[in-house]
Amino acid sequence: MSKIVHFIIVIAAITVACNRKALPTITERRKDAPPPAKKIIDVKPDIEMGKTIFMNRCSRCHDLPKPEQYTSQRWEGILSYMIPRARLNDKQSVHVTAYLKANAAK
Repeated sequence: MSKIVHFIIVIAAITVACNRKALPTITERRKDAPPPAKKIIDVKPDIEMGKTIFMNRCSRCHDLPKPEQYTSQRWEGILSYMIPRARLNDKQSVHVTAYLKANAAK
């Protein structure tokens, strides 16, 4: 008796799994909104201030990498991820970016 019940459950599971899923129908196409324009920040980069911010804010969560450890291009990728995590404002991010790029590996 239990073999029959198990067999019926397996057949039902296979039947349900093999049925075609309903696909959504697209009735109209719209253009996606353009990406937001980058803000223009009118701040003169200060390398010393960038070093101070980098040392104080970034060391809260991890050991500080040496600026010459990465190239300028690699720092851009790292900073795009880490600036929001460190909750730096626009002015602070300009200073930190200037410091790291000025001291980056060539």
